[in-house]
Amino acid sequence: MDTRPKIMLVGKGTRGSCFSFVPVTNLLQRTPSRDTWLDTKLVCSKPCHGMNLLSTEREDYLYNPCTGYRIVDHTREQPRNCPGDGYTLEDHSFSVGNKIVGLGFNLLKQEHVIVEIFYRWKDFKSRRYFLTCTIYSCNIGSVESSLIPPLPVNDMPPTYLEGVLYWMSDPRLGQSYERAIVSLDIATNTFGVVPCPSYIAKWNRSPCRAFVVELEGKLCAVLADQLAKELNIWKVENGRWERTHILQLEGWSSYCLGCAVVVPWAVYPKDGKILLNAGRKLGIYDPARQSIKSLYDLDELLRIKSTTESSGVRAGGRFQIKDKSSDKKWCRAWKPPFQQNKVSDVCATVHSSEEINPSYTEFMPLVPILYEESLASYPLVRKSRWLRR
Repeated sequence: MDTRPKIMLVGKGTRGSCFSFVPVTNLLQRTPSRDTWLDTKLVCSKPCHGMNLLSTEREDYLYNPCTGYRIVDHTREQPRNCPGDGYTLEDHSFSVGNKIVGLGFNLLKQEHVIVEIFYRWKDFKSRRYFLTCTIYSCNIGSVESSLIPPLPVNDMPPTYLEGVLYWMSDPRLGQSYERAIVSLDIATNTFGVVPCPSYIAKWNRSPCRAFVVELEGKLCAVLADQLAKELNIWKVENGRWERTHILQLEGWSSYCLGCAVVVPWAVYPKDGKILLNAGRKLGIYDPARQSIKSLYDLDELLRIKSTTESSGVRAGGRFQIKDKSSDKKWCRAWKPPFQQNKVSDVCATVHSSEEINPSYTEFMPLVPILYEESLASYPLVRKSRWLRR
């Protein structure tokens, strides 16, 4: 059985379909058509019991990428600017407006749930905030909307593990100046707080982003240290935290922590190499050599696409990612049509703590997604708020 991470690219659907899915391996034969480029910001969850959550600002899509099965849920909260003194809406490859959404699974009822957290406003100066949290059942469409997390959470998506969703708290808001992990037991609808490793819990207004991920079936806490140019990964084992990896990213400008959020996405079971997701790029990090092998590069793909079209070469030609031993010192980024005449150095230093907000991240034409080979689906739901397309 092939246990390597399975990756597709999500694009805009055709012929009435919401989205299209293309395995990354197929890029060696054909580059995606412009007709399949996304025209809105999209964030994808990791697979959860055979399904993925694809989220835009206005809708959440429960998808099985293997079969095309999908349920569409219209977001209850209307997208809005989140006012507050000193607050700028954070925008990176893993955020979508002021909505923080996650996909989990109720082990007791054997059904998926969508958990949406909305910030109605934030004020970093006074540390005050107001948020709402709503849980939706994907099977019967029931709603439990009265839950309030014990701590404010940051803008990174939660991670799911064994019936529980986890978020990293935001130390810029609320009474606590330390980071902690917020947990939600889905079966009991009960929030809790899990202490962070002391190395991550400390917050001194430094430009370091912290978040939680699942790696090899374990809860992990990650600290992205922009100054040291490294990712520190801690794993909880038998109730205790231990640091398992320090990923050295200095010299790899495509994974510059000052211009992109870099997420450890998965671990290759055979050799322990780590799949990194920087939104526009995917790479395989070799801990032994402290090197990164490029697996997917959106900017390179778009450059090839533009070159073949401008030179009159038939669209859909072969595309191959080069194995780069070193990166350029600056990053050229794809921009939406209304920004294509603007010049931007997207590797500029980030001065605001825990904030990465380059304008080029508004949306990407293609978004990578991890998936599981599964036939998971649900019966047609008759509730009016759920639509099956």
